[in-house]
Amino acid sequence: MRQLILKIPKGNKEEVLKTVEKFNGKNTIFLPNKEHDVFFVYLPNQKVNDFLKQIDEFGEPEVNLIPRGVISMYPPASEAPDQVADVQPKSSLEIYLGGIQSVGSMFGLIGYSLVAGIIVWIGLFTNTAYLLVAAMLVAPFAGPAMNAALGTAAGKADLLKSSLSRYGIAIFTGIVASFLMTLAFPLKTLTPLMEEISQVSKFAVLLPLVSGFAGAVNICQSERDSLVSGAAVGILVAASLAPPVGLVGAGIYMMDWQVVWSSVFRILLQLLGIHIAATLVFYYYGKVSPGGVRFLKGNRLTGLITTGIVAVGIAAMMFWQFSKPAFLRKASMNTELNEVLDAELQKIPYILVLNKDVTFTNEKYRDTPVANFAATVMLKDTLLEKGEVKARVIEHLKKNMNYDIENLFEVYDIKVVDQ
Repeated sequence: MRQLILKIPKGNKEEVLKTVEKFNGKNTIFLPNKEHDVFFVYLPNQKVNDFLKQIDEFGEPEVNLIPRGVISMYPPASEAPDQVADVQPKSSLEIYLGGIQSVGSMFGLIGYSLVAGIIVWIGLFTNTAYLLVAAMLVAPFAGPAMNAALGTAAGKADLLKSSLSRYGIAIFTGIVASFLMTLAFPLKTLTPLMEEISQVSKFAVLLPLVSGFAGAVNICQSERDSLVSGAAVGILVAASLAPPVGLVGAGIYMMDWQVVWSSVFRILLQLLGIHIAATLVFYYYGKVSPGGVRFLKGNRLTGLITTGIVAVGIAAMMFWQFSKPAFLRKASMNTELNEVLDAELQKIPYILVLNKDVTFTNEKYRDTPVANFAATVMLKDTLLEKGEVKARVIEHLKKNMNYDIENLFEVYDIKVVDQ
């Protein structure tokens, strides 16, 4: 339930009370005044927007909406537990106004983006994964991303443009921070954590989709109905943005364009995926639409055009990803090739496989991506020589490994250990 305090011109008491009853209002308090009537009204969350639309008929009401949950209990007392358990999503009006209020100052946006970029760089430079998590907490990417989706759902071009500009400023600031840190403390080669993060999975599109869904649901739900904190959802949204932002700055300094373009790909994919998922949640679950929010006159065509552009953008990026062998799918291809390597090693009867690993490097040999196939094996037959076994294993792998990747240069690192 939400508490509203209304100040309405005198003479409309009965009509207002009937309207409150129509929208399932409870425990209404009426305070007469000389020029106005004052009402304390308690309404179900989702009724607030439509109630205020109808109240506009009684002159120009003054409204105070308290964006906190209120527990309203009314007769019969035996139904009190059910009344308390009835938790509804926020009204479309509160969702929209809450998004606008979360914009914050430009100084804070730039400041937090700068700090996040520095923390990411330190984490990447020192191979410290928990610093990346810290950067996700600080990075102010979730707010602009959610507000852009709100702008699309509501058909408000102004909110969409301002949110996208703030998103761009936050990303650019993070990139500049990382670049300046690399300039101050020069890097000549990628750290292991940088190489790992620079590799994109073929499932990369799923993360922004679930992030956008979770972020929008968290905004729409009432605070007592939300099982996950807003900060946790913010981390989810920033999880796939902060690390690639730091990589872009470092990659530009080292002129490693493969790292730069893979990171830019992920940044753009995050924005598009989060945007379309959050827009659909706001529109269908939060009921935020061009004509669905009080006093808001959005343009439905704006929402349709923007959603269409985003959908086409995602399709284009998927085509780009899957038309570039080994470039934008390295993370998932590592797993696939590991399975192929393990299957072939298990077919060799005279060895015991201790461990195996397949990794892509960011280097190319004769314009061909390089994959390193490594394995440590133990001899089952001690009469065999290590050198001969190593050669036979490599020969077997070269002849029998079968995978759907073209133009791949294979490097084999096979170690044979004693019993």
